[in-house]
Amino acid sequence: MSHLIVQDIHKSYGALTALQGLDLTVEKGEFFALLGPSAAGKTTTLRTICGIEAVDQGRIIFAGEDITGTEVRGRDMAMVFQSFALYPHLSIYDNLAFPLRQSGMAKGDVTQRVNEVAEMLRLGHTLARKPGTASGGEQQRVAIGRALVRRPSLLLLDEPLTNLDAKLRFDTRAEFKRLHRELGMTIVFATPDELEALSMTYLLQNHLLRGVTFGTIKK
Repeated sequence: MSHLIVQDIHKSYGALTALQGLDLTVEKGEFFALLGPSAAGKTTTLRTICGIEAVDQGRIIFAGEDITGTEVRGRDMAMVFQSFALYPHLSIYDNLAFPLRQSGMAKGDVTQRVNEVAEMLRLGHTLARKPGTASGGEQQRVAIGRALVRRPSLLLLDEPLTNLDAKLRFDTRAEFKRLHRELGMTIVFATPDELEALSMTYLLQNHLLRGVTFGTIKK
């Protein structure tokens, strides 16, 4: 049984058709690069998979269960948004800790997990600050960290490297590889940049990780 099956998904916003008959299959532990130009429907695809957007037609099956009507919290997934989607009134530490606290994790475990992710993403010096005082690159790293800290079964990445400098892009790719390898995490990576998609898959293949697949959404 495939880990994620998207069957005949349709999604419209009024007169605008965002998705029409979309089908894709992602195997467990696979790195799936979803490639397409701007406004092709990549973000809408990810938002319907994680439950933020309800589909007009079709089914989404995850880990053998039909989750088409399941709430976001009932899906073992996390998504990194282009727009960061951080809580401006919370500190960066609390932004990272928020999903863990929502899940009922013990305080000591929350602290350990947050500190691990903060160290990996070089956010240790920012934890007491609010997101509005951080740079764009730091805010992007917080958004990535908030998804990674949960260690979900499926990680949805909506152009997550856009606002990072070259060094941090390399480090973040390395972390995605580690998660993919060590935790068996399934990853769907949406990008309009063919070179970025190819570079990610090249890195993954060089490290003998699980299968890499391209899915293309045409505008």
